[in-house]
Amino acid sequence: MSTQNTESCVINAPVDKVWEVLRKQDFKFWSIVKTVELPESTSEVGGVRITTFNDGTVQKHRLVEYSELKRSLTYELIDSVPPVTTLSAQHSFRVYPVTSNDSAYVQWRSTFSSDDSVAAVADSKYKKLDALAELAKSLEK
Repeated sequence: MSTQNTESCVINAPVDKVWEVLRKQDFKFWSIVKTVELPESTSEVGGVRITTFNDGTVQKHRLVEYSELKRSLTYELIDSVPPVTTLSAQHSFRVYPVTSNDSAYVQWRSTFSSDDSVAAVADSKYKKLDALAELAKSLEK
């Protein structure tokens, strides 16, 4: 049985502005990310991005789902140096409009294989919360 973690927030910015940032998959808003090497097309399923974090961790993620219509994307971890403790992990972003005030509801969901530890899932939770706060700060200027 897999384990899921979902975090979300409302960002005081139009939905299209928020989606424009997330669909690029460059994570420039997130302070723990040092660099991101992107494939030619960030919307082509199968494309691999390489993310280097400030702590030296390097991860490869493959895009497995992308929808402009739903403003969503899903990617999976395919390699990590140093290695991670889980056999598989999929992460999804989805951005919804909040029509009452022209803001955006952002949901970030991760699904981990059953071998993942409680500590790793908790780490994912707090990293998501920090990242979403940084995303909101970068857009709510």
